[in-house]
Amino acid sequence: MRRSLLALVLAAGCSAAAGGSGGPPSVAVRTLHLDSQDPARETVGRLRFLGAVAVSGGGIGGLSGFVLREDGERFTAVSDRGKLVFGRLAHDGSGRLTGVSGVTHRPLPHPGGSADAEELLRLPDGGWLVAFEREHRILRYPPGFDRGEGAVTALPAPPGLEDAPRNGGLEAMALLPDGRLLVLEEGADDGVPERRGWVAGAPLRARNDWAPLTYRAAPGFRPTGAAVTPDGDVLVLERFVSMIGGWQARLVRLPGTAPAPGAVLGGEELGRLALPLLVDNFEAVAAVPGADGTTLVYLVSDDNFSPLQHTIIAQFALDRQGQ
Repeated sequence: MRRSLLALVLAAGCSAAAGGSGGPPSVAVRTLHLDSQDPARETVGRLRFLGAVAVSGGGIGGLSGFVLREDGERFTAVSDRGKLVFGRLAHDGSGRLTGVSGVTHRPLPHPGGSADAEELLRLPDGGWLVAFEREHRILRYPPGFDRGEGAVTALPAPPGLEDAPRNGGLEAMALLPDGRLLVLEEGADDGVPERRGWVAGAPLRARNDWAPLTYRAAPGFRPTGAAVTPDGDVLVLERFVSMIGGWQARLVRLPGTAPAPGAVLGGEELGRLALPLLVDNFEAVAAVPGADGTTLVYLVSDDNFSPLQHTIIAQFALDRQGQ
């Protein structure tokens, strides 16, 4: 498996061109192409590729949850090892992603169990939600927690979450336009398309406030991240990995009104990444408005702290005709 993944990483790495760090000396940045065999290619499905960088050093690694502020620059991320990571994305004059700067990090308080943070969500009041695996739970952090302020509290977990695989818990969270919280379970690596999900309205006070639903991924894929677009749709990021096919990623769009108790959700595929396209262990997605009316979508990979993988941030535009 490691030999296969090494070959895949080397194949993807052939598309890299040297780039400036754009940040502290401890952060190194390389620019990447979408297609290692056709560097001029700029589209995949309904997504238009704007840029991608591989980032190393500076405490970046294991990123599984990623929130980008509406300015399209400042980001907050969480890692598999209980870190809270901050930084700023750099773009050129045309708005294309070119680098990362100002990276800092600090420990993420994680009472109640493991430090394996898998998803991050910013709330309208400035608070945050973080989903953890292994000891499955959702913790609420008050406004200012990113500055070390306030106490951490636990939300009631969805019924049945305790039965999730240790490494297959809640990987995707989204705050729907109507204020409800949507969570999706990654689940076991069993090839079954159907994944468990839950929705809950506010205030969330008890486990029975959660209502179950089903998310239908592509065969072999599992949900690893979610985000809400500026116009209220839900983007779900799915991941696939095998010794033969290597890493793949799939981005799906759901209407923001679709998640309802008992619903079976199957979205529109916006794009799929597979070799020779840019591939890695993509686990996080963010969406912000673009200057020209497009939706800017960012995909972030978790390198698992492995020399065979990379922390990649990739930027795409979902143009008006694709919305």
